[in-house]
Parts: sequence; structure tokens; C-alpha cells
Amino acid sequence: MELMVYMMIVGIIVVVAGQAFSNSTKFRVRTQNMLRATQTAEGVASLFKEDVAQMGAKSAKDSTVVGDEDIFEKYTSCSTGQTDCIYMDPNNENVNSKDYSSYNIVSGTYDNLTIRRIRYDTLGHYQAIEQVNWYVENKVLKRSCKVLRKDDDFDLPTGDPCSDGAASTPDPVDIAEGVEKFKVYPGIPTIRSNAAADYQEEDMFPSGGASAFKLLARPENGDVVVPTSVTTGGSSVTVTGFAVNYDFDNDVILTDGKSRNELYVAPNNAEADVWNTKCAKINFEPEMEYELSFYMPYISATDAAQMFVPGRDHMAVGFRNATGEKPKKGGRTLLDDFLFYPPTNDKSEGKRAMRFSVPEAIANVCIAFTFSTYSPAVSAGSITIADLKLRRVAGANYEFDKTKSLNIVDKKNVKALMLELQIARGGKGGEVGETGDVTIVVPTPSNGLEH
Repeated sequence: MELMVYMMIVGIIVVVAGQAFSNSTKFRVRTQNMLRATQTAEGVASLFKEDVAQMGAKSAKDSTVVGDEDIFEKYTSCSTGQTDCIYMDPNNENVNSKDYSSYNIVSGTYDNLTIRRIRYDTLGHYQAIEQVNWYVENKVLKRSCKVLRKDDDFDLPTGDPCSDGAASTPDPVDIAEGVEKFKVYPGIPTIRSNAAADYQEEDMFPSGGASAFKLLARPENGDVVVPTSVTTGGSSVTVTGFAVNYDFDNDVILTDGKSRNELYVAPNNAEADVWNTKCAKINFEPEMEYELSFYMPYISATDAAQMFVPGRDHMAVGFRNATGEKPKKGGRTLLDDFLFYPPTNDKSEGKRAMRFSVPEAIANVCIAFTFSTYSPAVSAGSITIADLKLRRVAGANYEFDKTKSLNIVDKKNVKALMLELQIARGGKGGEVGETGDVTIVVPTPSNGLEH
């Protein structure tokens, strides 16, 4: 009887211990599978981030001679007979189908992502434009790459994963097995090409895709604001007759001189040119990024504006209310002017761009240029302001909303992609097994047009 009781107790202990060992082993295997799946997913996400972060890169430093200035070129198109390179479909005959983005997402059970970008050497010089494709086949995540265009002196290294030639079919590389989810979502910009209920229009002035504008001179106001001469409106406007603070009789600078010209930006229409009522009224919102830009061409080496002295002579652009004052609240200036200077040679001509935000809402202000010269010759010079634009910056505000879709023309304003990835390990008999999940957001600042 004692032996039977002993054997029964031992049997119970063995069964319990065996079950505990079995459960422990299963838990260990599940934990290992989960760790493997998570590690694999994180590794894939890291490679994906490295790929996508350079999406749309289009500027490269050309090789330069020692001592020369760096010269940057944009590579946006392919040679004859090939598809347009950095941009997906910029030459579509249908204006509503023009695609100036550098990505394409085909949605499905698994998404298919295609991106385009520049390949650089270690010094930042252009080598090629390549197209990278991420997709899933039979739960295997694959990555392929091919060169759409390349520099004449560039040859793909032996063993490079990219194939040479836009017409070629690249051999894919297996990135990960057991993929249960591969979804890519664009960051939906709150700033888009056309205004609608849930977002705002990118271009603030000129609106509707126009390029022409006027500069309205503020009339004489004692000896402070003095009249100037401005050409008729258009996509470019030339200004002459600058206010001068110089005593020619005694040949000295008037250090306390305050004479200036004020020019207010207005639509290019036939309405009466009244500086503070016909200028374009602008409203700004907090937590929004804006860009004011214009192009300044180099006029000539003999133009007196070449004598402009930074720190002494004054050229600025900013915003004014109907009384000609900067926007203020409680005696505090909400938005200061931006200084700029004219091109002094053909290498310094080009775009002047000022990005800014405001601490609180500002209403009904106008873009205003201010000129005041202290060097004796500069007042006889001239400057040209062309392609003046005020816009909301698309990349500064976006959201991820899986219920919203984008028009093709607005893909250029996408500045981030989000990846949702799930990889499984240890599944048997059709079961998924343990999974590792990763969600990452990758900023893509180079996607779209460069303003």
C-alpha cells in the first residue's frame, strides 16, 4: 500500500513537472520567435528608412577645381527615349495628371512602393538616377533597383544590387520572409495645390497660378518717405530712383538720415493704384510655416547698384498694415523685416527666399519693400524683382489619415511616408505564429518641386 501511494505521488509530480517543462519550452520558443520577428522587422525598417529618406533628391555638387566655388546642378530628366527621371510623370498632357512627386504607391493586400533619387559618390557628386522598388511576393519582402540615367564616367561596381539601364528588369533581393503586413502611407499635407474644405491652398500671392504683380509707391510723406520710379506690373518689376541719405555738398554720409522708399505689392490689375487700399491683403496663422521669395537678376557691371554696401545701404522686405506700420501687439513687433542685397555679379543673382512663422494671427497686412541708400552712387542704380511669390510651406504641416486620398498633383507636397510592417516567425499548420510589428515615419524633404 505504501509503495502504491509512493508511485502515485511520484507520477503526479512527473506529470506536473513535465507539463511545466513543456509550457516553459513553448514559452521560450514563442519568446525567441517574437524576438527574431521583432529584430527582423526593425532591421528591415532601418533599411527602408535609409532608402526612403533620400527620395526625390535631385541636386548634386558638380566636380570643381580647387579654389573654385561649389556649383550645384539639378538632375530631373532623362535622356531622349527614357522616362522622366526624378519626377514620376511631369509631362502628362492632362494637367490634373501631372506628377511631380518621386514616389508611387500601389495599394493592395501588400503595398508596392517605387521611389526615385540621385546616387552620389563620397564627395556628393552626381553618379546616377536610380529607381528602387519594394514589394511582397508569397510573403517574401523584396527590393529591386535599376539605373534610369547615369553620368558618362560612372560604371556600376561589380556585385552592385542595381541593374544598369532603364529598360532592364532588375533582379530582386530577398529582404525578409514571413511578411504578414507591408503598408505605406503618405503624409497628407494640410497645404495643397487647390483649396478645399480640409486643407489650404499653397500659393497665397499671386493666386491661381498667376505670376504678375505690381509695386505701388507710397507717396511723399515729409522728408521720410520719398517717391521712386517703378516699371509697369508684370512677372518682373524694375525699381529706380532710390532715396538717398548723403550730403553731396559736403561729401558726407547723413548718419541720422531716414529718407526711404516704400513699395507695396499689389495684384497686376487695372484698379486705381492706391498703396494701402489696393495692395494685396495677407492673413497669417500661428503654427504655420511661410516662404516669401523673389528672383533678382544681375543687370550689368556698370549699374550703380553694384556699389551697394551691406551694413550701410538698406534693402528690406516685410509686411505693413494700412497705416504703413509693422504688425504689432502691445507695442511688440510680431514680424520683422528681412534684409537682402542686390546681385553684384552674375554668380550672386538668383532667388532670395525667407521662411518664417508668426507667434499669433496677423490680419490684413501687405508685402512691402523698403529702400534707403547712404552710399552716394547707389541711389542712381536699379534693381529688378521677378517671380515674387508668397506661399504656405507644404512640408511643415501634414497628418497620416488612412481614410484620405491624394490627388496626383498634390503628391509633390508629400514630405513624409509611414511604414507599417509585420513579420511572423514560428507558424505551423497555416498559423501565423509570433509576430514583430514596427511602425516608422520617414521624412522625405526632397520630394516634389524645389521652390
